[in-house]
This record gives sequence, structure tokens and C-alpha cells, in this order.
Amino acid sequence: MRVAVTGAAGFIGAKATTELLDRGHEVVGLDHFGGTSTTDQKRERLARLGARDGFRLITGDIRNMADVVRLVGTKPDAVVHLAARGGLRTSMEEPAEFLSTNVSGFGNVITATVDAGVGSLVYASSGAVYGGTPAVPFRENDPAAWPLSLYGATKRCDELLAFVYANVAGLRCTGLRFSTTYGTDGPPGLAVYTFADRISRGEPIDVHGQGRMVRDFLWGEDAAHAVVLAVEDTGRFRPTAVAGGATGDLSDAPWRVLNVATGRSVRLMELISLVEAAVGREATLNLLDAGTAEVQENRMDTEALHRGLGFKPSVTVEEGVPKAVDWYLDYLRRPR
Repeated sequence: MRVAVTGAAGFIGAKATTELLDRGHEVVGLDHFGGTSTTDQKRERLARLGARDGFRLITGDIRNMADVVRLVGTKPDAVVHLAARGGLRTSMEEPAEFLSTNVSGFGNVITATVDAGVGSLVYASSGAVYGGTPAVPFRENDPAAWPLSLYGATKRCDELLAFVYANVAGLRCTGLRFSTTYGTDGPPGLAVYTFADRISRGEPIDVHGQGRMVRDFLWGEDAAHAVVLAVEDTGRFRPTAVAGGATGDLSDAPWRVLNVATGRSVRLMELISLVEAAVGREATLNLLDAGTAEVQENRMDTEALHRGLGFKPSVTVEEGVPKAVDWYLDYLRRPR
């Protein structure tokens, strides 16, 4: 297959592109060297990808329709849309940036995909769409009507736009609701990195939600593997029955959302203990209340993911956190 990937130089994008190439697919990537990763990180990722057969990069921005048209003009069999602005708290501080990238940019990608006659779109959504949903674990058939952050709202908007194009144009749309993703070669703002850096220097760490928050921590390569499985899943799938499911012809729209998570709940204090062990130093805690954009508990049901894509996580937090910490502390020591 030929696969077009937006955000190909990003954290998950580079890992997904690498696996697609490993599995014999051709990849055309689009990236504009912005976002949460540093430019140096993106250039290093692209240097690795550029050395691979079957990879081509288009430098461009999803907010520029001409750049997106150039991407889909390469006649891909599927489009993977991973380019986005991330961050719950940041989204409330920079609303225009998040709306232009995550909503207008998504609109450009899905419109160009349909206009180019591409039949499949796999895109990154987020567990942040659930927001204030009272029932846990979060399941895909929940209306997801109460996002608490602008970031979560933009991702829910993308899902609704995808439904429109799935229904009207027959575009096969798979939205992946990623849980909290971490790993090696990630953006500097990841909590694991921040904790490791400050603990290693003997500085206190800010612990939101008084340390009682619960998250599902997903290894970066596992997130990328879910993307690849969704791309390769070309058979007929069961549409997601939100709020009981659509009726009539709407129920046949090829639209689904899938929670991409491990299905395991980890308390924030457990994560901090793992970081402490990896650093070899005890943390000084600055306990804070949770912000208005943060949920106390984010547990996600993964039955649909297992059933639909056969996905199983390969790395536990006990295995992943030491790897992520070692990578980041080594990254900080590199000459700049």
C-alpha cells in the first residue's frame, strides 16, 4: 500500500511511519516542523526515515490546503492524519492555534482525501473527548458530550466531521482515541520526562490532583502499532453505535472510533515511584489541585480495539518508564 501520513516527523507519526515501512508499505509524509517536538528531534527522526527505501517527505502545513492537496495527489491508498496541536492546559491558553490546526487543518485533510478519491482515513483522536463523562471505564458508545478542555473539544469536533464525510461520501473513517502516550524520542513536555529531569536535579515536582489521578499509560510504539493495524484493516467493520446507534441509512456509515489504551489503570503516584526508581532518587512533591481541564480518572475500555484490530499492548509501565527515563536523561546530556 501507499500511505500518506500527516505529522510524519512527530512522536507517534515517526514510529507509525517506521512500522509501515518495516511491513513493506510505501509512505509519503507531510510535516512542517512545528508542534510539541523540537525541530532537532524532528530532523533526527526524518534523517532516519530518509535513509529508508519507500519514504518521501513533503514539507508543508495542514492549514494550507495546497500542501494537503500535494500530499493526497501522490495517490495514496489510505491517509493517516496525525498532525495536531496537543496539550490540555496549553489549548486553553492558545485557542486560535488549536482551532486552526486541529479543526481547520483536519477539515482540509478530510476534504482533500475525499476529493482525491482516497477511500480510507485513519486519524488521531484522544481520550480527552470523554472529559466529564461520569461512567468509567470510558466506552466508545458514550456520547462524549462533555469535554473539559479545548483540545478535547477539537478532537470531538474532528470525530463529528468524520461522521459527516463517512455518511455523505462513504469515506471509511477510523478515529483512534489515544490514552496518555509516552516513550522514547517523545516531546519534552511529557510528564515522565519532566518528573525525571526535576527529580534528577533535586528539584520538586508538581503533582496535580493531589496525586490521586488515575491514567492509562500507553507506550509510543504500541500507539503506532494501532495506527498500522487500522490502516491494514481493509475489511468491512462494525460502525460505532454512539448513544445506542444511528437509525436507518445512518447506521451504515463507515465510521468508528476506538479507544487505544492498555486497559490498565495506573495511579499518578505509582508512575512517580517508577520514575524515582529509574532515576535513583526520591522526589520532593508539590501537591496541587487538578486543573479545570483535567479529569481525575481516565480509564478506557479496550474491548472494541481488541475485537476490531486484534490489538494487544506489548510494553507495561514497569518496562517502559525506565526506558523512557534513561532515553530522556541521555538526551539532555547530548551536546547542543
